[in-house]
Amino acid sequence: MTVEVHVTGRVQVGRFAEFVDAAQRWREFRAGRGHAPCRILQGLSGEMNVVRLVFTYPDLNAYEQEETRDAVDPDYARIAGAMPFVEGTIAYEIYREAESA
Repeated sequence: MTVEVHVTGRVQVGRFAEFVDAAQRWREFRAGRGHAPCRILQGLSGEMNVVRLVFTYPDLNAYEQEETRDAVDPDYARIAGAMPFVEGTIAYEIYREAESA
């Protein structure tokens, strides 16, 4: 069962270019570790400076394993922490495609 993880957050005002640079370094770091690729979507309506990070995993277990490794990796924390999100705005949602009847 394929799952998608959507992470939304608001980038600090005036720091969007910095976010783009930091997000690119973070994506390259993740790719070098064999992590799931990430698409970054910029909101065109709604709250200002909101971005959505979209990851696709073959199953929920693969996502949980990646999260467990990242949670204790200081290099991951340093690189991910360089993205200038407004504190308290990051939210996680996990989806799977509904099975057809």
